[in-house]
Amino acid sequence: MRIVYHHRTRGEDAQGIHIQALVAAFRALGHRVTLVGPRRPRAAGGGEAGAQTSGFRLLGRPVPGWVYELLALGYNVPAFLRLCAALVRERPAMVYERYALFGVAGRLAAGLFRVPFVLEVNAPLSLEMERESGLAFRGPAQALEDWLFRRATRTIVVSGAMADILEGQGTPRERLVIMPNGVDREAFHPDVDGSGVRRDLGWQDGLLVGFVGWVRPWHGVDGLVEAARRLRDAIPELRLLIVGDGPAVPALRQQAEEAGLSERVHITGAVARSEVPAHLAAMDVAVQPDVTEYASPIKLFEYLAMARPVVAPRKPNITEVVSDGEQALLFRPGSTDELTEALQRLHADPDLRSRLGRAGARLIEERGYYWEANAQKVTELVNPKTAS
Repeated sequence: MRIVYHHRTRGEDAQGIHIQALVAAFRALGHRVTLVGPRRPRAAGGGEAGAQTSGFRLLGRPVPGWVYELLALGYNVPAFLRLCAALVRERPAMVYERYALFGVAGRLAAGLFRVPFVLEVNAPLSLEMERESGLAFRGPAQALEDWLFRRATRTIVVSGAMADILEGQGTPRERLVIMPNGVDREAFHPDVDGSGVRRDLGWQDGLLVGFVGWVRPWHGVDGLVEAARRLRDAIPELRLLIVGDGPAVPALRQQAEEAGLSERVHITGAVARSEVPAHLAAMDVAVQPDVTEYASPIKLFEYLAMARPVVAPRKPNITEVVSDGEQALLFRPGSTDELTEALQRLHADPDLRSRLGRAGARLIEERGYYWEANAQKVTELVNPKTAS
C-alpha cells in the first residue's frame, strides 16, 4: 500500500517519536510511505528523551499566540500544494495525518483526489490550548476541528476518554477508532541490560525508582521527589532517577537540594533515544506521576514492555490499559500519600515487583500494544484485505 503521511511536527519529543515509530512500522509491513511536513531538526544522538521545542519562534524570537494561530492557518496553503504534488506523484491508497490545530490541508487534498483520509488525534487541541494559554480565535479553531473530525474517513483517538470528549462535541461515535499508543518491541523488552547505567551512577544496590520523559510542572514529578523525601528514613537505600529534561527540571533540582536528597536524586537531562531502554532497565520501579486525562503516554507502554513494575494515577485513560494490582499499582491522582504507600509496598515485596513486571510485559503482547500492530489496524481501516 502507498501511504502519504502528513504532519506539522518539528519536535523530537513524544510527537516526533510517535511519527518515526509509526512510519517505521508501516514500512516494516511492506508499505511505501511518503512524508509530507516541515523539516524537523535532528536532536543530538538521533532524538533525545526530553528534547522538545518550547513555543513557536519566528527568526529566533517567540511570537504572540494570535500570530501563531494566523501562521497555522496560513500554513494550509503550502501544505495543500505539497500534498497535491505528493498525491499526483504517489497515487496513494490513503492520506494519514497527525492532527494539528487549524490543519485542514490534508482533508481538502484527500477530498479533491478522492483518497481515504485517516486522522490521528492525540489531543483535542482547541480545548487543550484554550486551557493552557488561551486561543485568540477559539470559535474558528473549534469549528474547523469539529468539521475535520466529522469529515475524516476515520478519526483515530488514543484513549476512550478522548473519544468521549469528541463525541460530546458532536463527532459520531461510529467514526471514532480508539487506538492507544504503542512501543518498539525491538528496543524495549525485558532482556535489556541496565547494569551499566547503575554502575555509572554508583547505585548498584538499593531500590532505584525512575521516571522517563519531558518534565513539565503538571507531570507531577515534584510529587515523586516529595515521596522520596518522606521515605528517606524508612528506605535509606531508595534512589530516584529522572531521565529527561524540561522546564520543571530547575525547580526539581532545587526541591531535591532543599530536601537533602541531592545525593539520592539524579536528573540526567536530555538522553539519546537509543540510551533510554538501558536507563529504564536500570530501574526497579517505574513511575507515571501524573497524566493528562485523555492522553496515551508512550512511557507507560515502554515501562510495561520492559517488565518494570508500574506506579501510576488511577485515571480512566490509565485504567483502560492496566488494572490495579495486576500490571500496576494505582494511586489516587494527586495523592502523594498513596504514591508513597505504593513505593513502600513495592520495596517490601520483591515478589510483587516481579509479578507486576511479568504481567505488564504479557499485556503488551496480548493486546498488541506495539507500533506494528497499530500500523496494521490503520491499513485495515481503508483496506480490510490487509488483515492478517
